[in-house]
Amino acid sequence: MMRDARRLVRRIALAAAVVATAASANAQPPRAPGRAPAGAGPRPAMEQLARVVQRRLGLTSDQATRLRETTGRFAAQRQQLMARERETRRALRQATAAGDSADQRLIAQHLDTLLRLQQQRIQLLSDEQRDLAAFLTPYQRAQFLAMQERAFRAAQQLRQQRAAQRDRPLP
Repeated sequence: MMRDARRLVRRIALAAAVVATAASANAQPPRAPGRAPAGAGPRPAMEQLARVVQRRLGLTSDQATRLRETTGRFAAQRQQLMARERETRRALRQATAAGDSADQRLIAQHLDTLLRLQQQRIQLLSDEQRDLAAFLTPYQRAQFLAMQERAFRAAQQLRQQRAAQRDRPLP
């Protein structure tokens, strides 16, 4: 059941990000054993998800192509920033676990890093929205942004569930 939930969340995230092109395939997580390599050709599920996004946003084929290209350019940067932010939050939690005896300089350093990463993420979003504005209506951009946010929240929830399962003692 957890595997099915993971698969569903992954598909939603990929659909929302429209990561169905070869340009963004390199930004995807490592493939599972037994799966075809990312560059082995089009994946029907990804193509279908891209069509769903196209239909929900009411995109022309030209807009859909441009959306895939644009999101592909930003996908790797976004994933990298989010991973660094998660790691910084983890380090901050560890640094503050000692309570009053915690290393204040280390905590300050983690806080500064976290703020910098959040600023970079906002700048990346702004850059992506500027590029999307060249071919999407404001309504389409708003709908796509909402789809991305839902997908990112679902992916975050899945990560938290996996972490909770890892931390659970075995019976």
